[in-house]
Amino acid sequence: MPDTRFEIDPDIARASTPPARAHAGLSTHAAARECIVARNRKLLVDVDQIRILWKVTTLGALFLIGCASRDTKPAGSVASAWADRDAKTTSPSTEYRPRPKSDSAPASGEIGVQDTPIAFVDGRPIGRNRVVDLLLRSHGVGVLEQLIGLEIAEQAATEKGLSVTEPDVDFEFDLALRRLSDPLSPARSDPVDRAAAEGLLDSVLAERNISREEFLVTLRRNAYLRRLVQSQQVINDDQLRAEFRRRFGERVSVRHIQLGSAAEAGRVQDRLAAGEDFADLASRYSANTTSARKQGLLDPFSANDEEIPAALRQAAFALQPGQVSNVVRVGEWYHLLKLDRVLPAEPRDFDQVRGELERDLRDRVSEASMRDLYDKLFQQANIDVREPAVRPAFDRKHGRK
Repeated sequence: MPDTRFEIDPDIARASTPPARAHAGLSTHAAARECIVARNRKLLVDVDQIRILWKVTTLGALFLIGCASRDTKPAGSVASAWADRDAKTTSPSTEYRPRPKSDSAPASGEIGVQDTPIAFVDGRPIGRNRVVDLLLRSHGVGVLEQLIGLEIAEQAATEKGLSVTEPDVDFEFDLALRRLSDPLSPARSDPVDRAAAEGLLDSVLAERNISREEFLVTLRRNAYLRRLVQSQQVINDDQLRAEFRRRFGERVSVRHIQLGSAAEAGRVQDRLAAGEDFADLASRYSANTTSARKQGLLDPFSANDEEIPAALRQAAFALQPGQVSNVVRVGEWYHLLKLDRVLPAEPRDFDQVRGELERDLRDRVSEASMRDLYDKLFQQANIDVREPAVRPAFDRKHGRK
C-alpha cells in the first residue's frame, strides 16, 4: 500500500453519512488544531488531549489531499493515513535495518574513498553515502511511493492530452488548508485565515516529520488525478437540479460547539443551563476553530445537504429558532447545535447559476473517483525498484516476490 503520510483524506468527517464525503472535523479523521491552545487558556477541557486527538485521529486521514488508504490495495490519501502511519512505519517491512558490516565497509568516523563528508564531529567525518543509505532504508519506501504516484498520474494525463497548471496545484493546496482549518466548509466558499491555516499545516507536517517539498508532490499528483477524473465526468440535469435545491432551497442557520468528549459536552450544557451565552461558549471552547471565530456560526445548509452528516441535519431541522439540541455525536466528536433561524428558499434562476453549480458539484464528487483511479493506476503500473536499500521493503509491503 502506498505511503499515506502526506494525505488529507476527503472522507475526513463524513462517517455518519456513507454517500457524503466532506467535513474533516466531524469524525475520527479530524485534523490538528494548534490554534486551540492559544484561544482556550481557561478551557474547561484538557487542551493537550484535544490537540492530540485532532492530530492522531486525523486523517484516518488529514487532509486526498488525497486519496484514502485501504488495507487491500494501493491508496493515495491529506484525511486515512495519518492515524495509521505510526503502526505502519514500525512494521517489519519498513523499519530500518543496518547493513551487515563487511571488511570493506568504512568504520564509524571514516568515509569511503568515493564518499563526500557532509559534516564533521570533533574532526571525524560523516559521509554523504552513510546519510543517504540511512534515509533510503528508513524513509525511502514512503517517499518513493509518492513519486511513483505522481509519475503514474502524470503519465496517464499526458496520454490523454491533459496537463496541470500551477493554479491547479494551488487549488489542491487551498483545499488542504480549508479542510484543516474548517472541516465544515465546502471546497469553494469564503477565504480561510491563511496564516493560521498554514501554521496549522506546518504543525501537522512537523508532527509527521514531513517536509513541504514532500507534501507538494502529493498535491501535484492530486491535481493530475482531479484533471483526469473531471475530464470524464458527466454531470446530468437531475444532479444539477438536486444541487440547486441543496444550495438555494430552504436552509437553516445554525451555531455549533464541537467538543472532544461527552464529559466536555456535559460541562458546556451545564453552563448553558446556568444562562451563559451559546455564541460566547462556542468562541471559547469549540474545537472547530474556524466556526469558533464566528461564535460557532456555520454556513447555512439544507435538509438534503449530504456534505453535512445526517445526524447534524436531523438535529438542526428538529429545532425551533433559539432552541439548543441535545448532544449529537458524529464519529469521535460531540456537538451542540443552536438554531438561529430558518432561511426560506432563494428566488434564484437555475440557468443563471448552472455553471457555478456544475463547477462546485464536480469538485465535490471527484474525490472518490480520484481514489479509485489512483488505486487502478498503481495496480496496473509496471514498477521496477532497483535500489537494494529500498527494494526488499517495497516488495514486502506490496506483496511482490
